[in-house]
Amino acid sequence: MAANTQPIFALKPETKVNCIITGTTTDKSGATTANMKDLLTASTDGTKVTWIKFKHVGNSTAGIFLVWITDTAGSNPTLFYEQTYTAITSSTTVTTAEGTILFNDLQLKSGQKIQVGATVVTSNIHVTSSIGDFS
Repeated sequence: MAANTQPIFALKPETKVNCIITGTTTDKSGATTANMKDLLTASTDGTKVTWIKFKHVGNSTAGIFLVWITDTAGSNPTLFYEQTYTAITSSTTVTTAEGTILFNDLQLKSGQKIQVGATVVTSNIHVTSSIGDFS
């Protein structure tokens, strides 16, 4: 299907759990990619990202949630954003660590990826995004 151009709007809006971080990322430069997870890959006509949310499934140790953006080949990740999270012992009355990153106008070209990771992982981290593909 052709891209929406008059007016420009997302043809396929979607919110879903895109990935689960299970291991610690050891390098903010993007050179160590073993525990970086692909969150999404931009569609043929590009993708708009509205927000990214991360939520620990259990207890957390203080750390940093990391976001990289790649080139259009899906390679060469560049650190784009980082957000700290605190140590929390989850219970029936205490929620797990989480964070939401809002983007006013983050648009990716076809083939670009958003990859995510964390500096400390003591329980799985579910990562969700709200996106709109233009094709």
